[in-house]
Amino acid sequence: MSRTEPAHRDIPVNLVTGFLGVGKTTTIRALLEQRPQDERWAVLVNEFGEIGVDGGLLADTGVRTEEIPGGCLCCVSAQMFTVGLNRLIRQQQPDRILIEPTGLGHPAEIIRTLTAPPYDTALDLRATVTVMDARHLASPRHREHPNWNDQIAVADVLIANKADAWSEADREALHAFVAGLPAPRPRVIETREGHIDAALLDAARLEHGGALFPEARAFLAATADTGHDHDHDHNHTHEHEHDHAPASDTGDWVVIDNRGDGFVGRSWRFPTSTVFDHAALEALIREQDADRLKGVLQTERGWQQINRVERDGGLEALATPPDTTPPRLELIRAESGDRGGREELEALNAVDRALRRAARLPADD
Repeated sequence: MSRTEPAHRDIPVNLVTGFLGVGKTTTIRALLEQRPQDERWAVLVNEFGEIGVDGGLLADTGVRTEEIPGGCLCCVSAQMFTVGLNRLIRQQQPDRILIEPTGLGHPAEIIRTLTAPPYDTALDLRATVTVMDARHLASPRHREHPNWNDQIAVADVLIANKADAWSEADREALHAFVAGLPAPRPRVIETREGHIDAALLDAARLEHGGALFPEARAFLAATADTGHDHDHDHNHTHEHEHDHAPASDTGDWVVIDNRGDGFVGRSWRFPTSTVFDHAALEALIREQDADRLKGVLQTERGWQQINRVERDGGLEALATPPDTTPPRLELIRAESGDRGGREELEALNAVDRALRRAARLPADD
């Protein structure tokens, strides 16, 4: 199937968007558990890092996951996105597609792509589900971030997740915030661990004035003028492939750095033979104050998943993933503003050295 020849079926499609660490992948897992047995669903994941992790976190769901690693959704019109989407349509012929954009992306661009030819005749874009954490309402770093605002603005259903961790002030702030949103307001669901009714996927789409927040309109105007160029610096520290190569038992670690939207990240992909010391890995995770740390790794106690937000979350046992799932890890943190990024680089290198010690390998100084 070519870029201009998707399958001509009205396949329901939903975006599940939201900022870093709010529980998008957890929400998708909860939705997949409600999948009708006679339906084939598929998930398309776009990640900030060049080495996808969320696909590994969804590997045990039995649902086909297509990963589009490597950045912000300002790149969504790039060929990798359309190739990945076309591959899902052609190979899986799914009855529904869930799309999880990176937490640092503008969902407005993907909405435009899905509602324009050729996808407008092949796909049926349904409710956009935005996941948020009410505690972020007290954080200027979130409230002033244009992507955070855009994600809220395109919501048809607003999932206020992690309600068990809120204070009463957080809940009052959420109610006041929703009351201040322009009409039509999204339906708001307070929940924990991403538990929502899958029937919400078929909620009515709202008319948001083109579903674009002012920042998104400015962004789209800029990209229309400049094409694919944008301001994000994708700084890759090692040569790497953009394809989905099978896991290998040999070879060096793949380490890739990424930067954009006020955040820096490092992604690691390890040979499948890499086994980490469980206690050392657990200690390393506890020391991290990154905004996001997620991964799928093997220790002497079996496979483990890491799904840490700021200082919350650690190792959790995971069913053995398919052989095509390599061990991998991604760390994302806010830019520190230090000149030349030397402090950021040293902090990331310190994590790399600790990982090598946990894997009982000599440090790569």
